[in-house]
Amino acid sequence: MSGKVKVLAFASALIIVAVILSCSEDSNYDQRTVVYVSGIANDRPFICDVLCQGDSIFNSDGVTLKLSDDFITEDYLPVVFTNKPYNSIVDPANGSLGQFLVTGYDVEFIPYGGASIPVQPFSGTTSILVPPGESVEAYILIVPFAAKSLQPLVGLMYQVDDIEIMARAHITFHGEEIQAGTKVDFEANVTVNFADPLLTKTDQDKLNK
Repeated sequence: MSGKVKVLAFASALIIVAVILSCSEDSNYDQRTVVYVSGIANDRPFICDVLCQGDSIFNSDGVTLKLSDDFITEDYLPVVFTNKPYNSIVDPANGSLGQFLVTGYDVEFIPYGGASIPVQPFSGTTSILVPPGESVEAYILIVPFAAKSLQPLVGLMYQVDDIEIMARAHITFHGEEIQAGTKVDFEANVTVNFADPLLTKTDQDKLNK
């Protein structure tokens, strides 16, 4: 095996969907803004490296894999939330009305091509304030640490033949408009590629930027 770094290739398309789902029947006064995901994973599929090769991929011979500095990390997904006012009651100048707080999210993975589910469904909590008329970038957990220690992800480790699992992460966000107390759910999707490409942590971070 050569000492060249193997780069994970993917042909999947990024899928972004944002849907507003009101949890209650609200008046025109209550529904002052529309909150949605305007960007996710920098508008491209997210690469999940199931095992990071540390600072060195190979030993000094350039052929044998170096295992001593390998480690597992959790993966966090960049998400941009946008709060768009559509009611004249909102005063974007001082933000006194229409502030929205993202309080949590649920993640479910739907694999492509009949593959095994890479990560079991899980939920997370957040406290992300999105003022009216503004966009806010935040990070959410997309692949927990424990998931990489279980099948099928643990089975991808040290597989150098471009073996991967591709799945769509369906994310449902929960939140509320602070002043009105209106509860709102909205959704987004992103393709995630799970593999063990021979990349250092620095290379991996560059790919996901």
